[in-house]
Amino acid sequence: MPVDTTKIRAYQQGLVAVSGYGVVNPTLPTGDPSVALNSTIYKELGALTDDGLTESTSQDYNDIFMWQGNTLAASLPGEYTKQFTFAALETNAQTLGLTFAGSTLTQTAYGVSIAEKPPARDIRTWILHGLDGTRIQRIVVPLGQLVERGDVVWSSQDATAYEYTVKCFVDASGNVAYRWYGDVTLTL
Repeated sequence: MPVDTTKIRAYQQGLVAVSGYGVVNPTLPTGDPSVALNSTIYKELGALTDDGLTESTSQDYNDIFMWQGNTLAASLPGEYTKQFTFAALETNAQTLGLTFAGSTLTQTAYGVSIAEKPPARDIRTWILHGLDGTRIQRIVVPLGQLVERGDVVWSSQDATAYEYTVKCFVDASGNVAYRWYGDVTLTL
């Protein structure tokens, strides 16, 4: 197979958007990833750190051995997880809502007040976009839960960032994510 360097992707921009708190069964975006998201359902987190997004997949296997020769007979798929990690740079309504999930956020004349509680279970729909020039990759996580919040550092040396890890759960169709690639050069 010949090498085709036009097929190398470097997603240098993108976005992360999330459905609102308590939104049940939002309409999922489907098909053409260049179609704008419904901004009444999905809110962008704003600027992300230059690390972008990290997608992690883990799959365990249970090895089955035969008595005869104690040799491997099968390797059965076991526990599977998929998660996405990223860090948001903006302090806005979305990042505050995620950082303080389950807390009471109140709009005030001077800004926002938060009565902070331990984070509650908060499953939402997540949209992840990667852009490489005119090529787009859209990933929709229908059921994603924020399972890790990194340290929030106040420093004179760097911007404050909100680090998040979103773990994916299977939906009613058994899928953890849906993907669309807006790239006319791809053929099956």
